[in-house]
Amino acid sequence: MYLPSLIIMFITLTLLMSFIYFYMYSRSQESFIRYWGFCWVAYSFSLLFLILFITTNTRPLLELRKLFDLINILFLLYGAYAFMHTRIPTYWNRFCLYLIIWIALGIYYQFDLLAVYLPISMYQIIITAVLCNIVYKYWKVPPFEKGLSITVFILWGVGKALLSIFEVKYYNISSIYLMEIIFSNILNFCIFVIYLQKTKQEIRLAERLYKIVAENAADVIFYYKLKPKPSFKYVTPSIETMTGYSPKEFYQNPKFYLNLVPSDYFYSINEIFNGSPQIDKVTVFQLIHKNGSTFWGEFHSSILYENSEPIAVEGIIRDITKMKVAELQLLDSKQSRDLLLTYISHELKTPITSILGYVNALNDGTLNTTEEKKSALEIISSKALTLEHLINDLFQLSKLETNQFSFNFMHISALEISQDLINQHLLDIKTAGLKSIIEINKEQLSKINIIADPKRIDQVFSNIIFNAIKYTEENDKLIIKFYLDKNLKNYVISISDTGLGISQEDLPFIFDLFYKSQTATLRKENGSGLGLTISKEIIAAHGGEIWVKSNPGKGSTFTFSIPIYED
Repeated sequence: MYLPSLIIMFITLTLLMSFIYFYMYSRSQESFIRYWGFCWVAYSFSLLFLILFITTNTRPLLELRKLFDLINILFLLYGAYAFMHTRIPTYWNRFCLYLIIWIALGIYYQFDLLAVYLPISMYQIIITAVLCNIVYKYWKVPPFEKGLSITVFILWGVGKALLSIFEVKYYNISSIYLMEIIFSNILNFCIFVIYLQKTKQEIRLAERLYKIVAENAADVIFYYKLKPKPSFKYVTPSIETMTGYSPKEFYQNPKFYLNLVPSDYFYSINEIFNGSPQIDKVTVFQLIHKNGSTFWGEFHSSILYENSEPIAVEGIIRDITKMKVAELQLLDSKQSRDLLLTYISHELKTPITSILGYVNALNDGTLNTTEEKKSALEIISSKALTLEHLINDLFQLSKLETNQFSFNFMHISALEISQDLINQHLLDIKTAGLKSIIEINKEQLSKINIIADPKRIDQVFSNIIFNAIKYTEENDKLIIKFYLDKNLKNYVISISDTGLGISQEDLPFIFDLFYKSQTATLRKENGSGLGLTISKEIIAAHGGEIWVKSNPGKGSTFTFSIPIYED
């Protein structure tokens, strides 16, 4: 009775290991674990038939036990191939099927027990050799564990085959069965250790990959422990790139995150790092770099709990400056568009109202005389021209702001374009009764080329000249200069008048949409207020700058520059 009790204990142990394998399979879905589970289920049935044989002494039970031994080793082979992610060759299944048929024939025709056992033992030795080869070549375990595993496989496979031969003659010897059971369970334990080693290696690999990803990510990943004592446990090196502060500074000071935000955000960022459940999962802050510059940061944070108590905060900090700037620009653009529509409706309303008024007066006979009708038609024509100029200016400005404005850039001599601009506008200046003083540094400009669209530069020059003529009294003078700046990097044109000038309050807005200075309002000028805005956009497209200086009552100087071309 001693042997059956011991075998029952080993059956229980083997089944327990099978359940452990099936549980691990349910978690990992690794097919080799499932095969190993079936392997030891089959071996449990083998032991069960052994107990039945010992208690009943019925010979076919030994042959059935051998059948489950065969299934046991086949599943073990399946697991080994699955462990190295290789499909098992089909010939192993065919050999197994032939042996099962052989066992069935042996039971039916009552073959000699050795005749039944011998082919199965040979099959078992061959599979043992294959298993040892697989372990040696493909299982990534340390050398000691690999050598131990191969030794256990050899002892189990060869020992089980030899014990089967002894079992034929001495099947009532308990020590034979005990040795086999002990070898099988040692193998079971050895396989389990190999699995744990593989799992350990996978965890190390996952940790290494996580570390590589985390430490090379542009975003900052942090882990902030709340208990037992608040502290930063991990901050990725990217924090230094983003903020200028090293991870070490955060590790040394649990409240160092306060250095990242202006004082207005102290309460909000404290809510995140205190683990407040009320804080939003995504929060946007204006952050301060170590060098004093500011940028926008987005915090993605989550709270970790243990027994319903917050124990840590983990999260990501992302630099969203470009996105935030784009958002603000979009908002500004919408506001500018709304303002532009307001200005357009206002600017269009005035001439249209005048035109409609005179047209109605002509239609209803209010204006009877020829002179009145002629005067009305002249006003209508003037207002229509004003509308045409306004629409053209708006069309040009719209194309400039959406980068649809066409430019015909070319290499051109700075001296040549200077002389062309003067030749085209000298008559306009004389016709207006103004004196012109022209200063061209021919020695400098003859050696300089620029990349420009001559027609667009003429548009800017013409706009400034006609503004100067408009606000300058007859017999006053215009001073026009063409030269290089002090650094010899930019071609510069300046137009100075001796007119009414621009007030200091108007100067910051002179290039804004539809802006009209107090001087223009007092003189009741009918300009669209878009000419200088368009000029600014054209010069910006050339990579240059435009600016104005003025002294009220003494005149203004408009200046614009274009970078010179360097080989």
